[in-house]
Amino acid sequence: MLVELAGITGAILLKHAVLRRLLCCCSSQARLRYRYRYKRFSKSYCTKVRDLNEKEQQEVVNRLMLFVAPSTMVVLSVASLYSSDAFQDPQSRWASSDGPTTAGEWAGLILASFMIYELVLYAAYGKGLAFWVHHVVALTISLNWLVLRIGTFWGCVVLLTEATTPCLVGTRMMKDSGWTKEPVYKLCVACFWLCWLAVRIAWLLAMLSLFCRDLLFGLPEHVPLYFVAVNGLSVLGLLVLSCVWFVPITRIFYQVMTGKSRQR
Repeated sequence: MLVELAGITGAILLKHAVLRRLLCCCSSQARLRYRYRYKRFSKSYCTKVRDLNEKEQQEVVNRLMLFVAPSTMVVLSVASLYSSDAFQDPQSRWASSDGPTTAGEWAGLILASFMIYELVLYAAYGKGLAFWVHHVVALTISLNWLVLRIGTFWGCVVLLTEATTPCLVGTRMMKDSGWTKEPVYKLCVACFWLCWLAVRIAWLLAMLSLFCRDLLFGLPEHVPLYFVAVNGLSVLGLLVLSCVWFVPITRIFYQVMTGKSRQR
């Protein structure tokens, strides 16, 4: 597991470095073209990655990375859940793995590697306390699950909520760049709102009900009690936070749909 974790983390860090270099090179070439061909081109529209300071460049590349890694986790988690009978068989939901790394475990390895990547990245450029708490907790939980190789089903359940991350990053990048033209921006915000409602609230509510059912009917003897507690708190905590965050998300959704945000 450590070899795979180190390999994926190294690949992510390398991809980040290469992507940053490519963006800087491409922005430099684009700036030359605009200088000689489009002298009246808007200066604010032509803001380039190369013009940003080092921390801002890292953040831009990190946002682009947030399209790839979460999407990969979701695809692997869906593949793992689809290929198992864990929804019908309670024993499969808490089964232990002793063979090759499964698709669900690869999704967990990507999550752990991405947490390490962001911790390394922002250790050098600074980040708030909430960021550190979130990443350290997520990394600890994922490593615990990967080391024990128990209950991959529940890891995939949580990782499916990462489907909202590309939507969130996409709408934020559109807003920051000033590209809020209708109806595309409205469509993207609406898709993000619906995705959040479906994946982070309805899905987690259904899975929390399934978790409580397993507790009621009893769990396999090989499952440690602390592991059960960690899984339950992970699903419950994520659901509570998702409901709390859904309030401002709904407010923004309403403002964008009605156009009140622009009136202000």
